[in-house]
Amino acid sequence: MRIIADLHTHTVYSHGRGTIEDNVRAACKRGLWSVGITDHGPNHLFIGIKGPAAFRRMQQEIAKLRCRYPQIEILFGVEANIIDVDGTIDVPPGILQEMDLLLVGFHKLVRPRSLAALKAGAQNVVAGWTGRRSLSLRRLNTAAITAAVRRYPIDVITHPGLQFDIDTSELAEVCAEQGTALEISSAYCAKLEGYVREALKTSVRFVISSDAHEPERVGDFTCALALVERVPVPRERLLNLEEGDCVRQGRKTRP
Repeated sequence: MRIIADLHTHTVYSHGRGTIEDNVRAACKRGLWSVGITDHGPNHLFIGIKGPAAFRRMQQEIAKLRCRYPQIEILFGVEANIIDVDGTIDVPPGILQEMDLLLVGFHKLVRPRSLAALKAGAQNVVAGWTGRRSLSLRRLNTAAITAAVRRYPIDVITHPGLQFDIDTSELAEVCAEQGTALEISSAYCAKLEGYVREALKTSVRFVISSDAHEPERVGDFTCALALVERVPVPRERLLNLEEGDCVRQGRKTRP
């Protein structure tokens, strides 16, 4: 089982330890066909991309690297944050239109857009600390993330259910309808088996990724591959396998 694209990697533009070129070099060494540069959206406190100017610098840097490394596709993307209960994400529309790859996920340390989002965020933090689940909060989280899937051309939902409690089955159904993949992350695979098993009951498809925060981990899918073999996940449900639906045409990743 060979994965040909790592769509989720971070650089110094957020809280990764390497440059964009470091990640590209690492991907080349792994023999990947594609690598996504997907730093955290600007509303992620302390570590998010520092606004539109930084997005433009990333875009320009990637354009130069594409000439230097023609053997690999370098995708200009983002791991955007959901910043409101209506599913709004934190990427300016003008920049979003120019991106090759849109990943979206729930994260706790995010600057909310509204009082309702601030309240929901606080409730999720408390729920994480106490381990107590709330059905109403689960419904609110699920409504927000499914609204984002319906509203934006999202390629992949990252580590679903890892930080915020959601209805996996409902999210998977909506993603299947919209052609959005769910991530199986090597960084968190020990915590995601239950979600993968539940999502498999629907027709949703998956993307394996590293969620690398240092160049050495780009293209390291060891843990995720062990998970998909153990569950098991049918190969035809994995988009970035060598024999799967190739993810080499930017936003044309959907089945």
